[in-house]
Amino acid sequence: MKKETLFTWTVLLLITVAISCKSKDAAQDSEKNTVIVQLHDSESVVQLEESHTEYSLKKEKVLSRPMHIFLFRFNSEKIQNTELVELLKKSDLVKEAQLNRNVTLRN
Repeated sequence: MKKETLFTWTVLLLITVAISCKSKDAAQDSEKNTVIVQLHDSESVVQLEESHTEYSLKKEKVLSRPMHIFLFRFNSEKIQNTELVELLKKSDLVKEAQLNRNVTLRN
């Protein structure tokens, strides 16, 4: 009886530890599939999406309207994020491009 109780508590403890140590891959994957792009003007968004359709480049949201900074999503199975950033930097429509990094605020 005592061995069964000890075994049950050990299994519950192991399950709890396994669940609590699970990483949040979904959040990290979404950051890997996004890039931050500053364009020369806001009308260039459609042109940029059309010129990079093979990578499924789509505007996710506006980060800064006056500075023309946008968050774009792309298909990471077709191109690596660093390769896409280099490709975007070569475009005449793009002023600056960078990876979307997860930033943790400090107190």
